[in-house]
Amino acid sequence: MLVLPAIDIHNGKCVRLFQGDFAKVTEYSDDPCQTARRWANMGAQMLHVVDLDGARQGMPVNLEVVRDIIAHTGLPVQVGGGFRTPKDVESALEAKAARVILGTAACSDPAMLRDLVRRFGEDRIVVSIDSNCGAVMTDGWVRASGIAPSELVERALDSGIQTVICTDVSRDGTLAGVNVNSIAQLLSAGANVIVAGGVSSIQDLRQLKGLESQGVSGVIIGRALYTGAIRFRDALRAAGSRRIIPCLDTKDGRVVKGVNFENLRDAGDPVGLAEIYESQGADELMLLDLSATAEGRRTALDLVGRVASAVSIPLSAGGGITSLDDVGRVLDAGASKVCINSAAVRNPQLLQHAAKAFGVDRIVSAIDASAIAEPFLDAGNRHGDRDVNDIVSIEVDSKNDGNGDGCGRWVVCTFGGKQRTDLDLIEWARTVERLGAGEILLTSVDRDGSTDGYDLRQLRAVTQAVGIPVIASGGAGTPEHFRDAFVEGGADAALAASVFHFGTLSVGDVKRHLKREGVDVRL
Repeated sequence: MLVLPAIDIHNGKCVRLFQGDFAKVTEYSDDPCQTARRWANMGAQMLHVVDLDGARQGMPVNLEVVRDIIAHTGLPVQVGGGFRTPKDVESALEAKAARVILGTAACSDPAMLRDLVRRFGEDRIVVSIDSNCGAVMTDGWVRASGIAPSELVERALDSGIQTVICTDVSRDGTLAGVNVNSIAQLLSAGANVIVAGGVSSIQDLRQLKGLESQGVSGVIIGRALYTGAIRFRDALRAAGSRRIIPCLDTKDGRVVKGVNFENLRDAGDPVGLAEIYESQGADELMLLDLSATAEGRRTALDLVGRVASAVSIPLSAGGGITSLDDVGRVLDAGASKVCINSAAVRNPQLLQHAAKAFGVDRIVSAIDASAIAEPFLDAGNRHGDRDVNDIVSIEVDSKNDGNGDGCGRWVVCTFGGKQRTDLDLIEWARTVERLGAGEILLTSVDRDGSTDGYDLRQLRAVTQAVGIPVIASGGAGTPEHFRDAFVEGGADAALAASVFHFGTLSVGDVKRHLKREGVDVRL
């Protein structure tokens, strides 16, 4: 089930209305594009954008804002609000909208609806069924059309429409919960239904997930996300959405890959591989400059820029990030997010300052962790009981059991997994969340490049300890390993390199397997 964050635009701002009433408006951001990037970086697969000014005026008003959102996120966007003529619809599609939502026009002009489906395709036009007390509302929800929701569904299906949006106007913006009864009536007609209005809790999402087999294909969430009533990560988990992320580890401008960060082999050109992975259905890309930190230099910005320009999916970049200036330069080069690892261990406040300066959603805490075979930390030497900058590092001189056996403990490693610190993994994961990291990239040093499967014990320990998304990394070798990371480990995303670079698997192979196993992914 698709989770679509709602971005309602009014006077150039991101707002939410109460039951569609412009006199009851709450502003959440003065930059809708920045809000869109936030949702994109947190794993959204599609955005729901409504031009509220257009809905009132009967014609699109904020198409330039929509165009900017699409350009800066790379995500498909369905847009509604004021699209009442073929020219209006065409202008939205020319702005690269994936879908155009028709409400008033669908009620008033069935012939135009059929013509638009013939011209642009059944997947480009969506009908919005905005109902209040059993009647479809039009003209910005201010007029009752006299058409019953079930009648409009039938009209949409007869026109070739495949997807309808069902909005309970009386519940929209109220956090009153979804109207399951009204949804069930529409499902019986056989349409794919996206539900909106009143979503307030994870329980609402679970209810809708239970109706997926009957035709519920997505849910639009607005106020609940903006107020924090629902965390986006929790929404994605409840809906079943999972991400696959190929990793481009680079050295001297080339993609390389080894085992346990050693014996690196050339894997190809980063730009070429990025394009291939996007074509295969990758949800995001990770670009890590492996030698930047060890060599005491900054991230290769020209490479970040070339990869970012070649693809439209989100790109995270890291390696050599030591300051706020570094973070800014990498984002300016085209990255959607920045990964910070060793520098955060040396100076944890860097995460806090970066999150404040650039947004939580743009900061990824990369954590490399290794299992320890015997107790390594004592109560008086834990991260929380001492100066966070007082880090003890030792050279890693042996491999440990990647299953996390022994005492079931892991320590944080830096400098590409080459140095262990005395930081306990779980304590450090909780610390980076508290400091403002929006996501954790968790790499098992012991499993890296092994193709033996993710360290599920380690992964599960972290996902249960924090409330931010966790990306599993290190050890993927088969499609089943990805399934295990999601189902057994609780990961929000799974990263892999070797299996993709050397042709063992494609992103498409993995996603098709996950679909067969009941794991919801974007195909």
